[in-house]
Amino acid sequence: APRAPPAVIAALPRGRVGGLVLGTPTRSMMTSTPNHRRSNATAIRASADPPARSDTTYAPWRDPTRLGLLTLWLGLGSVAAFVAPKGTADFDAGLVTTLVSAPFSGAVNPIFEALFNSLGVVPAVYAALLLPGAKDQPRIPTVPPLAASFALGFFALGPYLIAREPRTEPTARSSLGWATRTIFESKIFAGANAAFAAFLIAYGAANFTSDVADGFVAMWREQSALACVSSCDLAVLSIAMYGAVAEDMRRRGCHDGVKAAAFCAVPVLGPCVYLLTRPSLPE
Repeated sequence: APRAPPAVIAALPRGRVGGLVLGTPTRSMMTSTPNHRRSNATAIRASADPPARSDTTYAPWRDPTRLGLLTLWLGLGSVAAFVAPKGTADFDAGLVTTLVSAPFSGAVNPIFEALFNSLGVVPAVYAALLLPGAKDQPRIPTVPPLAASFALGFFALGPYLIAREPRTEPTARSSLGWATRTIFESKIFAGANAAFAAFLIAYGAANFTSDVADGFVAMWREQSALACVSSCDLAVLSIAMYGAVAEDMRRRGCHDGVKAAAFCAVPVLGPCVYLLTRPSLPE
C-alpha cells in the first residue's frame, strides 16, 4: 500500500497509521460526547420550562404599617388589662342599661354617650371601606370580624386589619355581593351615618360643661372600665382608619394621601364624609 510522505504524517493528529493513515478527530470535529449530550439536554429543558415566577404573596409581617396596627392592638389590650378601673362590672351594666332604655336623656354623661354611640358608626364605615376588597382574602374572612367589631371594636377588627391583603386593583360594582353593592355602596347609607355622626358631635358639644368633663374623667379613671376602654378603642379605630380610606381611594383611582389624612383627622364624621364624596365603582 502506498505510504504518505513523512511531512504529511507529521502534520496529521496522532492516531493509527497503517495501510491508510487515519487521524484522530479533534475536539472541534467531535459530534457528541456524554458531557456534551447532558449539556444539550439541560439547555433544551431550560428553554421548554416557563420562566420562574417571583413570589409576590403579601406578607403582613414585612409591612411596617401592619406592625403599627399590631402595636395598637397590643396597646389596647394592655389598657384593658392594666389601666382600666377594676371591679366596675355592676356600674358598667347599669350604664349600658340606661344607654339603651333612655338614650340622649341626660341620664348618662353626654361625652361618654356620644363616644359610646360613635362605636356603632365606625364599624359601619369600616364595612363600607373593606367589603369591596373582601373577595378571596386568604387568611381571615372579612364578614365575621366586621360583625364582631360592632360589639368588640378593635379587639375583633384589629387582627383582620393586620392580616388582610391589600386590594387596590379596580373593582367592578357588578362583582360585589348584594349587601355591599346595594347597602354599603349606597349614598343613602353614607348620608345616614354622616348625619348621625354630626348629631353625636353636636349633642356632646351642646351639653359640654366643665362639670361634664370632670365627670367623664372620673368615669375614665375610677368608675367605669367600659368608659376607659371604649374611649381608647375609638381612638385606635380612628387612627387605623387611614389605611382603609387610602386603600379604598386607590381602588377607585382617586388616591391622595393628604386628603385621606384630612378625612381621618376628624374622627367618626370625617370618614363618613369621605363615603359621601368618594367616586362610585364602575359597573
